[in-house]
Amino acid sequence: MKPQATATSAIDLPADKRSARGTWIASLASVTMLSLCGPATNLWFLSFAAISPLFLISRTESRMWKLAVYASFFGYFSVSLQGLRYAHPLMIFPLIALAGYLAVYPLLFVAMLKQYGRTASVASSGFSKLFPLFPLSLVAGVIWVGGEFVRNYFVTGISVLMLGHSLAAMPSPTVIQIADCFGTYGVSFLIVLANAAVADVVFGKWLQEGQASSSQPDSAERSPRRWSHACSSYRTSVPIAFVALLFAHLYGQRALDYPTVDSETTFMLVGRDEQTEYQQDYQRELDIFSAYARQSINAVRRGDRPIDAVVWPESMLSGGQPWYIAEDNLTVPAEMRGEGMTVSQMRQIITQTQGDFTRRSVDLVTAMKDDKTNRSPSIIGGCGVVRYGETAKQFSGVIHVGSDGQVRDTYAKNHLVMFGEYIPLIKSIPVLKEMVPPGLGLDAGSGPAVFDVGATRVLPNLCIETAVERIAVNHMRTILHRDVASLPNVIVTLTNDAWFDHSAVVAHHLRCAQMVAIGCRRPILSAANGGPTAWIDSSGRVVEKLGFDVAGEITATPKVDDRVSTYVRYGASFAFPMGVAWIAGFLVVLSKLWRRRPFFRRGDR
Repeated sequence: MKPQATATSAIDLPADKRSARGTWIASLASVTMLSLCGPATNLWFLSFAAISPLFLISRTESRMWKLAVYASFFGYFSVSLQGLRYAHPLMIFPLIALAGYLAVYPLLFVAMLKQYGRTASVASSGFSKLFPLFPLSLVAGVIWVGGEFVRNYFVTGISVLMLGHSLAAMPSPTVIQIADCFGTYGVSFLIVLANAAVADVVFGKWLQEGQASSSQPDSAERSPRRWSHACSSYRTSVPIAFVALLFAHLYGQRALDYPTVDSETTFMLVGRDEQTEYQQDYQRELDIFSAYARQSINAVRRGDRPIDAVVWPESMLSGGQPWYIAEDNLTVPAEMRGEGMTVSQMRQIITQTQGDFTRRSVDLVTAMKDDKTNRSPSIIGGCGVVRYGETAKQFSGVIHVGSDGQVRDTYAKNHLVMFGEYIPLIKSIPVLKEMVPPGLGLDAGSGPAVFDVGATRVLPNLCIETAVERIAVNHMRTILHRDVASLPNVIVTLTNDAWFDHSAVVAHHLRCAQMVAIGCRRPILSAANGGPTAWIDSSGRVVEKLGFDVAGEITATPKVDDRVSTYVRYGASFAFPMGVAWIAGFLVVLSKLWRRRPFFRRGDR
């Protein structure tokens, strides 16, 4: 018996090595295709096969699959988001943490598919008897999109590198128009269906042969049923993918043909590539303000048509001079009370700073006056906003300065960048809060604002809020519920992407904006410093854009789209139940891990 056992081990070991090697090859192939879908190469069509190797991994018994999948995707996210490290030397640590966190989701996608396959193969009673009746491609779509939904909300949420973003730059954007119904989630779901079909067609025979050679005695009875179902699923996955893609294409063609109306409002988007730092001195801020001012004055004066509003990127309008606001319940901060400051004195100082800001604004809009029409444009620009109420709060904001130089309205950024604009709980720790550098202790605003520019209503948006899709959508929903007649006609987003040194992060930011434009059915005008200064129409097409490293302007007269998208009306109703299903699947996987059930036996490591 011993010689026979030795012979068997000698035969099995090379097979195990081949299995592990095949798993690594499949994982690396997946992330390679995803990378090629990125902005640098834009081989968008690869997205329809990019995660098909994960289906292969999920249906085969292989060693070290967890390590292969996790390590491959950790590398993918690290490389794709590596531009974040340019913002500050210490950002390398949040980058590693972020990549490690995001890589968990593809790993759980494979784990849940494996668990579903086992459950379906042994289902004998109760609800589990229905499992084999669900096409695996639909189950996979639910798992993937459910994971995207969870990560878009968990830990403040991050929408970057969703699967649907890989199609944002396709030449004829028909299939992505479903984003006005389902958001980017719907596009991701569509791509998963296509990948499931590709996996069944390409790997079907391979899976059947691999299962025959890797069956184990303890699964002899259930394996034939499980794998016969999995390997024959092309009979459902291919028709499902075909119908879904056909529907998306036909819907997209109709959506692209929807008539829009010419606007009477003209915007000038000003873009530059000014280097910025976390702790920037007053003179540098003043130099940046002056550079934008000179460029804007020259551009408006030499233009061939009147400009209604000049748009500056995030923070560029501050010039070392934020906009201060005194609330009715103003309380003098403790450090100022110690110096004898009274409420009336505090109000007087704030009034003086507002006067200084206004005088500078009057000078700027006067210098931009059009000699032909004798009219000055208004200004929409990123500027710090400080509110003194019961407590002092500092916001990253947007200021709307009218053509008369008076501040008409403000918007405070709702969604802050973790570790970039705030550190969780830091303000609750007395010793540490004093160590926070300027710019890392910002407060979050609440709710949207609408700026009136001529006959056009503008929804302001700041930086990462375009990359967190739900922010613009929820703002539109909030306004819709208040008064449908006050819905914005255009979304203006201001960003400072110079932090990221022209990396792929910047180009991906533009892709996020394209999907938001479709989801909200509103054109997006993006003014960026070192980033995507662009005019995007309500179908997600880039009408015009500037290079990331150039100083220039885009004169945009966006068309008015009167559609109220399903996504705006009902939000992420499509993805929400998938998120719930994903959480349920996650709990099942945790339970199996905790109880050391067969799902985590040696053969699955």
